[in-house]
Formats: sequence, C-alpha cells, structure tokens
Amino acid sequence: MMHLILVIAVVFVFAASCLLTFGLCRAATRRDMLEARWREESAGSVGEESHESA
Repeated sequence: MMHLILVIAVVFVFAASCLLTFGLCRAATRRDMLEARWREESAGSVGEESHESA
C-alpha cells in the first residue's frame, strides 16, 4: 500500500513538472514572438508606430 502511494506521488510530481515546463516554454516562445514583432515595428517609421499605439 505504501508503495502505491509513493508511485502515485512520484507520477503526480512528474506530471506537474511536465506541465510547468510546457507552460514556461510556451510563455517564453510567446514573449520571444512579441519581442520580435516589437523590434520589427520599431524598425518601421515613427508615424506608423504612433498610429498603432493610439
């Protein structure tokens, strides 16, 4: 019985760490995409940038 509880706990911790890793990777990818878009927009003309922020 104790062995079963230990296995369930290990599986739970492993699943939680996988989900956390997936979430962090997805957030980092999204941030990189937003930074790339921001760099792309800031390389454009200033008029377009002020129009988009309005």
